[in-house]
Amino acid sequence: MKKIITLIVFTVLIFNLKSFGGNFSSSLLANKLLVKPSIAPADTVKKTSDNDTASDDDDANVRSYAIGLGFGSDQSSHGIHSGNKLPYIEPSFTYSAPKGFYITVSDQFILSKDSGGFDAFALNPGWNIDLGNDNTLNFNLTHYWFRAKTPLSIMADLSDVGETYFDHWFGETEGRFTVDYDYYKKTDSVNTPGDIILTPDILHDFKFTLSKKSSLSLIPEGSIDFGTTNAYSHYLSRTKDNAAVQSFKRRKKSGKASFAVLDFNLIFTVNYKIGHFEIEPAINLNVPIYKVPGVPDKPLGFGTLNLIYTIE
Repeated sequence: MKKIITLIVFTVLIFNLKSFGGNFSSSLLANKLLVKPSIAPADTVKKTSDNDTASDDDDANVRSYAIGLGFGSDQSSHGIHSGNKLPYIEPSFTYSAPKGFYITVSDQFILSKDSGGFDAFALNPGWNIDLGNDNTLNFNLTHYWFRAKTPLSIMADLSDVGETYFDHWFGETEGRFTVDYDYYKKTDSVNTPGDIILTPDILHDFKFTLSKKSSLSLIPEGSIDFGTTNAYSHYLSRTKDNAAVQSFKRRKKSGKASFAVLDFNLIFTVNYKIGHFEIEPAINLNVPIYKVPGVPDKPLGFGTLNLIYTIE
């Protein structure tokens, strides 16, 4: 009964926040803490498991292999989303070694009639360090390869993302603070330093045991991104909107584009696990806060579905 009452409170909160989405001065994230995003940036789609759930200390000592297949109706990156939809399918494979080391490879297939195909390949090694008392420290690095004429203008100049986060469980509630450094490739039109992104994130896991081998989790989550804004220069250069590019350059020179609140995000995930198989649909809402002429700034809602099979 206590779980059901708490779930009702979270659900009411979600729908109240969503009703203010168009006028709210913050933004909502779609990042499930239990799942590490692969090719899609950290505020859109969840793909493969980090195996860092604090509720099972034995996981750190188990060698496992996870095969994943993700689907998404759209995607965004730190509040930037394209004027055109970017639906995708993304296969992935994760190897997790005992004591916290893991590596994920993934390849995203854009579902577009004009420019679809395998578009972005990612390699993501990382290490979860168990600090005890339900605390985890993570370090990971993701390297991206994009095809030459990629439609992923929201992140096509991204080369590497170095990330660290501190994670703590308070019962069934998980809090995480993440620091990202996004490194961009130099192009003929844009030569900017990377971006630093700070993300506080919180979720609650309403878990129901259905049988010895199956369970159901209902997981509401929210986060907010703070950071520098060089990604907007790269996005605008790819849209060929010269007026918007020049306007943003003047804004940066004035010091008004150095550091900002970027977006606020919300996700509601349903995770059904039976044996080694997981089905994970989710509803995502991303609300940009930092407004730039030439960059779509309306709230973006999209769905994702992840299928994961783990062998231990």
